[in-house]
Amino acid sequence: MVINISARHFKAWPELTEIVTATANKFLKYADGITRTEIVLDDDNGKIVEFTVYIQDHVINAKDSSDLFDKSIHGASDKIISQLKKIREKQSNHRNAEHRP
Repeated sequence: MVINISARHFKAWPELTEIVTATANKFLKYADGITRTEIVLDDDNGKIVEFTVYIQDHVINAKDSSDLFDKSIHGASDKIISQLKKIREKQSNHRNAEHRP
């Protein structure tokens, strides 16, 4: 999986990029076909984190803002994980429906 990190209006410090990269790698537990993850960190009006995950036929986007980057990362990643679970559930239900008589 390719991970692209962009920082707007500031220079991201190494610890922040490590945390964001580790968070993006956790998405692989919920979906096998993730090809790319783009992360935008913005420090203009609050601490804003936006994840865009490219998975086979889907593009998933989640954004969160708060007064701390840690909270924003956690909020946005929770939104991505719930969307990945929903996609996986739909795919498994579809596969099970094919095998029913």
